Amino acid sequence: MSEQLSPQGNDLLKLCDAAAKAVADAVDEMTGTPASGQVVRMGADGTPTKKIDSAAENAVLETLRASGLGFLVLSEEVGEVSIGSNRSPDYFLHLDPLDGTFNAISGIPFYSVSIYLSKDDFHFGYICDLAQKTGFYAEAGRGAYSHTAGRLHVSSSSDLSIFSISAYTLRPHTARISGVGDVVRRIRTLGSSSLEMALVASGKLDAFVDLRGMMRVVDIAAGKIILEEAGGMVTDERGNRLVLDGNMWQKRDLIGSNGLRHTDLLKLIGGGRN
Repeated sequence: MSEQLSPQGNDLLKLCDAAAKAVADAVDEMTGTPASGQVVRMGADGTPTKKIDSAAENAVLETLRASGLGFLVLSEEVGEVSIGSNRSPDYFLHLDPLDGTFNAISGIPFYSVSIYLSKDDFHFGYICDLAQKTGFYAEAGRGAYSHTAGRLHVSSSSDLSIFSISAYTLRPHTARISGVGDVVRRIRTLGSSSLEMALVASGKLDAFVDLRGMMRVVDIAAGKIILEEAGGMVTDERGNRLVLDGNMWQKRDLIGSNGLRHTDLLKLIGGGRN
């Protein structure tokens, strides 16, 4: 229980913790095995669903069904699914059941489950580092937290020359990131976008830059609220605030940072408002 969250937020934190435990139990013995990477179907997002993805998603959905609540779920693998009674859902839920599939299949201990819940003016984000069994969470207007570190705050770094960032791009557009690489201290590519955004919220990274044009609602929803509640900033490559409109298929670039040199990062990648 977190004293900083509302009663509603605490109830959802318990639910998300239970869902994360179910995912960890479902995938722990599968990680690092070739069989976990077997393609079982094409996902709703148009990419192959691996055996380990399906196991993670089923674990979350079963936890939601057991809760007695109603959900309209938007998930990377199955798309849209209703859980609970036929009445209006208690929550809209955006789910990435396994962010970092390649890492999990390869036995690299950096992968997560990402859950975002909303209803009217209530918004709650949750990311769990499944290898370390550490949860990050935020309720709109009440701050961001982790189970191990308590209240989260972005870094206070304002000098780009000491920035540590996580960054992604694709050929033939790798030059877009080279300007950043020439300025910042170090760049990492860790393989789990939501978890990398949580690291920015925790002050362990100074920024997260994804220029692949592939980020979808399920990829960014939880990380966005956690990073913003920790004092950071999240925009597209032109500096426009990201709107989570429920269109799962809309893809975009994303820049999340501690906010102190956000405009300069946008200029370095050739973005920013004209």
